[in-house]
Amino acid sequence: MRRFCVLLVAAAAAVSSACNGSSPSSPSGAGASGSTSGAVITGAIVAPSGSSAAGSTLGTTAATIPGLTVSVVGTSISSAVNAANRFSLSGVPGGDVQLQFTAPGLNAGLGMPGVRNDERIAVTVSLIGSTAVLESQARSSGSEEQLEGRVESLPPTVAPLTLVVAGRTVTTNATTQFFLGGSSATFSSLAIGQRVHVKGTTSGPALAASVVQIQNTNVDVPVEINGTVLGFSGTPASFQFTIDGRLIMGDATTEFFGNSVFTNLANGRRAEVKGVQRNGFVFATRIHVNVDDVSPTPNPESSSIEGLLTSLGGAPPTLTLVVAGTTVTTNAATEVKRKGDVQSLGVLALNMTVHVVGTRQADGSLVARMIQIKEDSVGGAFEISGSAGGVKGSCPALTFGVNGYDVVTDAATVFVPACAGLKSGNKVTVRGIVQPGGSIKATSVVKQ
Repeated sequence: MRRFCVLLVAAAAAVSSACNGSSPSSPSGAGASGSTSGAVITGAIVAPSGSSAAGSTLGTTAATIPGLTVSVVGTSISSAVNAANRFSLSGVPGGDVQLQFTAPGLNAGLGMPGVRNDERIAVTVSLIGSTAVLESQARSSGSEEQLEGRVESLPPTVAPLTLVVAGRTVTTNATTQFFLGGSSATFSSLAIGQRVHVKGTTSGPALAASVVQIQNTNVDVPVEINGTVLGFSGTPASFQFTIDGRLIMGDATTEFFGNSVFTNLANGRRAEVKGVQRNGFVFATRIHVNVDDVSPTPNPESSSIEGLLTSLGGAPPTLTLVVAGTTVTTNAATEVKRKGDVQSLGVLALNMTVHVVGTRQADGSLVARMIQIKEDSVGGAFEISGSAGGVKGSCPALTFGVNGYDVVTDAATVFVPACAGLKSGNKVTVRGIVQPGGSIKATSVVKQ
């Protein structure tokens, strides 16, 4: 497995890398969590060799490490890793960044070269002993994206010239450039299990690739998945189920260990799967089922997930989302909230961090009853209503808070009825654009 290596694509015609143990320098300058400028890095701690989509339940969640904290070396920026194994770092200064993971008895570093001030980066990281391993990452800046992870699907499982990398659909065409070992390659050079770095632009729910760099040809890296079994069917000779939206298949050669047997498999039970990546699924070589689970039947009324919204299709009220690798559908009864403020389905945008509660389906998807927006996507449209607090400045350049969000206005902001007279305690509706660090640049402020 590659450690401390992040390949950066410099341009469509040139590809360079920074790896093999070199230690990135600390970023110039120091920010503070919550800064209004700088990159946003979100991520999750996952089981080793997980290769699900970045962001959240970004891959297969690892065991929680008490007291685990992530910090940016050379700055005051840090984040505690929560009970769901997720973290978020805002205002990260551009440059070569070093993340430090610390906990009692653990101190591991991870280099992230070439961070840009306007980037939003989602990573999955596994911790093995005192070593941090970058399992996958997705970078976005405007319409430009970069994605790194293992190839999970190729034709004919997916459409021609299409592949799935770390849970994300990637499309290619005649203009896409392929590289392997510094030399030109082709789509046919790709293989299941290879680690690749993709550069391209957002194209609906997919990533349209301009460059695909094959980082290595090692396709035998094992996959480990832990989680709740859903959609189970089959016999010992041929069976399948999903965990966190990933399809797992097995047969008579699959070994059950830890005093568990095939008949222990049931929807709602937790299982540990060790296997190998195949085209569109993971083949299970070994499975351990937690036979101590009280009930093998999940409560469909209390299923929930939280993570990065990586795919968004359809039209309100009927949307199809991918959140933390899980397909989520909405309907007219789905409620959307942002810090308690009721929103419309139309405010949902790619790269938001959301918490979804709904009914789990047999195929592992979720029909959403409620979607809470936990963190907005940088550059995305924003709307919220509430009381203005801490109004400061002179019209039209004001700053104030609404429901915990920092709002900034300027000469381009439209005030209704007028900027003059706006004061703390006024009920307002703010529309605007999310800035790096989470503040809102208002396009309009309407006093109610």
